[in-house]
Amino acid sequence: MSGPTRSQASLASRLARPLVAAVALVWSISTALVAWYVDTQIQHNFDTELVESAHRQLYPALLDAFSPDAVAGVRILGEVPGSDYTEPLSLQLRDAQGGLLLRSHAAPEEAFAAPLQEGFYDTQRHRIYTLNEPGSGLWLQLADPLDERTQARWRTASGLIAVLLLMLPVLLWLIHWIARRELHSLRWLQAQIQQRSGDHLQPLALTDLPRELHQVGQDVNQLLHRLHLALDVERALAANAAHELRTPLASVRLRLHTAIEQAQADGSGQIALAQIQPILHALHTLSHRTERLLQLSRAEAASQPRSTVDLVQLCTTLAQEFWQQPQAQKRLDWDAPTITLPVQGDIDTLAIALRNLIDNALTYSSGPVELAVQAQPPAIIVRDSGPGIAAHDLSTVQQRHVRADASRLGYGLGLSIVGSIARQHGASFSLTSPVPGRSSGLQAMLVFAGTD
Repeated sequence: MSGPTRSQASLASRLARPLVAAVALVWSISTALVAWYVDTQIQHNFDTELVESAHRQLYPALLDAFSPDAVAGVRILGEVPGSDYTEPLSLQLRDAQGGLLLRSHAAPEEAFAAPLQEGFYDTQRHRIYTLNEPGSGLWLQLADPLDERTQARWRTASGLIAVLLLMLPVLLWLIHWIARRELHSLRWLQAQIQQRSGDHLQPLALTDLPRELHQVGQDVNQLLHRLHLALDVERALAANAAHELRTPLASVRLRLHTAIEQAQADGSGQIALAQIQPILHALHTLSHRTERLLQLSRAEAASQPRSTVDLVQLCTTLAQEFWQQPQAQKRLDWDAPTITLPVQGDIDTLAIALRNLIDNALTYSSGPVELAVQAQPPAIIVRDSGPGIAAHDLSTVQQRHVRADASRLGYGLGLSIVGSIARQHGASFSLTSPVPGRSSGLQAMLVFAGTD
């Protein structure tokens, strides 16, 4: 599996890499400048030491050269009996014509290829300092091997490079760690944004955020405020429209029922009766959808009061309500257990959710409907004996206006209402088909977190 692309890499990594590269570049330049400066100082120290050595060796060399015990020819420094200068030096003493009079053991037998003038002169192997003694007209040349200076230069450079190479991994880790620590507020802001949804549009907490993130948070809060207003307008429009439709729809249905009764009483309105029945059925469906819109508006309200709700008592109340309807008297099965199942929630919206589940089960199945509760964790279960829903449709039927097939026309808006209420109560809503242990049917389950 390939690693994350640049767009997928964490912000800490994307900050750390260029920072490390920039610091490494600046450090490398600084190391080069330091190496150059240190090398300059080393060369200066070598030159200073060479000059000082030349002055120290001038008069001992003159004494050695003019000693009455000196042997003829080119003499070796320190060969005079009693001389204290036995340290090997690259030293030569020359006369005014450039002839070699005296040399050290380390100096070559031939004269240095350097002019007879005071100051420094570089050859391929030596840096030579020439010093003149005006009284005698002799010239002393003291040579420092360039190899020694080169070694000193490389020791210094290698030490600086080694420090650079050793510290770069530490620097990489340190910058990455600092970046991650300083970006903690960004992850905190991200977590807050992820928690926002249509049911939760509260403003973000912007305490102790950096100035840039604080501005981003303010912009997000303004967007959340606009979304909140837009959703309120949408919900209010749906609720008002549904509410305004209830009265005229009820009036039209009443008039149609009156017309049917009159047609039946006259005994001559069979054709009119056949025409009125579809209209009455359509009005019934429209009234049902209008009621669903009102329920959806209530379910998606921004805030609802919370209190302790006994799920057993809620189921009993709803079962008694449905038992008043002819289609549910012998089909709805509810055997209230002798326990209490308290949860925190809004009893009205929970009643809406349970009423939708029972109504759908009764409407879209022809057999018995079972209402049950579960103690741990607290849950309400509604099972029907209908044909059920295909497994690949279970994940979509909770969306608004989505239904599995024509036989379950009501599944869609009703289950969307149940899902919204479940989210507002921190509960989970699941559908299982077929019912566990059976070959058909649909099981709807609302599982709550319970009370502390």
